[in-house]
Amino acid sequence: MRILHLSDLHIGKRVNGYSMIEDQRYVFEQVYKLIEEKGIETVIIAGDIYDRSIPSEEATELLDELLSKLIVDLKVRVVAVSGNHDSSTRLDFSSKILEKQGLYIVGEYKKLVNKVSIDNVDFYLMPYTDPSTIRREYRELLGEREVTISTHDDVMKFITDEVKAVMDRDRINIAIYHGFVVGAGDDPTEIEKEDSVKVLSVGGKEAVKEEYFLDFNYTALGHLHGCRRVKSEKVRYAGSPVKYSFSETGQVKKFLIVDIDRDSLDIDDDIRIDQKYDMVEVSGTLDEVMEAEIPKDTYLKVTLTEQTLDAMNKLRTKYSRIMELQISIATREARERRYTAAEIAEKTPNKLFEELAESVGVTLVDEDRDVLEGLVDTLIGEGK
Repeated sequence: MRILHLSDLHIGKRVNGYSMIEDQRYVFEQVYKLIEEKGIETVIIAGDIYDRSIPSEEATELLDELLSKLIVDLKVRVVAVSGNHDSSTRLDFSSKILEKQGLYIVGEYKKLVNKVSIDNVDFYLMPYTDPSTIRREYRELLGEREVTISTHDDVMKFITDEVKAVMDRDRINIAIYHGFVVGAGDDPTEIEKEDSVKVLSVGGKEAVKEEYFLDFNYTALGHLHGCRRVKSEKVRYAGSPVKYSFSETGQVKKFLIVDIDRDSLDIDDDIRIDQKYDMVEVSGTLDEVMEAEIPKDTYLKVTLTEQTLDAMNKLRTKYSRIMELQISIATREARERRYTAAEIAEKTPNKLFEELAESVGVTLVDEDRDVLEGLVDTLIGEGK
């Protein structure tokens, strides 16, 4: 079977006030062309189909347009799960009726094992859920088995154990999961996470071990926005097809095509996804930014290294999509200054604040120092 693995569409997303609907439609047109050119039979969408649990009207219209094109016009099957941005209940609506049309979607764990069989492939659908939901829905079963669920890792061990107990290993088995999966020995805090990716749980309790998925022939993941594998070649994130934050500017968005048979797996991740408007960060003086060779419609994050009156309006005479504007002015001494923790501890609050002001090009006069000293004394007094 030839599969196109997608995830994190975030249909309806707005970035810094800019609607991404047209960017998403632009990418979906590439999806349609790719399906025809490559003979894709099945499309997987591994969660975060919508960006919000209650999507806008234009978002629902675009999803309807996407699914209609895929299922009705291109005759491909679509297998999808909900992500942490989606409303699981909303995506489950009419799912049984839609299966007859070729759309298989699971939003909620109404049963622990959600299997879809297409030809010689069994897909196991594992939408995003949180530990409290599983504890509530399966309280009696967990009690009978003396299983404790407190983390996302606990949840996925419980669910994948249920799946593997009934899995036919003579067939092709594919898992679809939306969550944060880490390889053996990996430190979750050191794994790249884009700014647009929401933390699923605090205290490091969102990470799920990759080992639970290694019995599957392929695992289609969603949640992280970069196209990457975990550790195993067969456990993969498709990534978002559109750049949704400036932490993604260096990423090359790619289509992930999976050719799978009982004894073979071939993955093509070399097909770039063109962005309608790229995202670029640029830093420098106003003149340097204005002279930069950047297309005028690029989504820009501009950091000016000088104070400039009416900077935004001046920049907009050349660039039409400025998402962020920052001013960062540092003296050479401040840029070169490095302190150890011990050296910082030896400095007074007044001195630290004065050096902070200098680092952005502000020199305090005696009157400023007097005001600062009085303020610090007041705050210290209130804290005692």
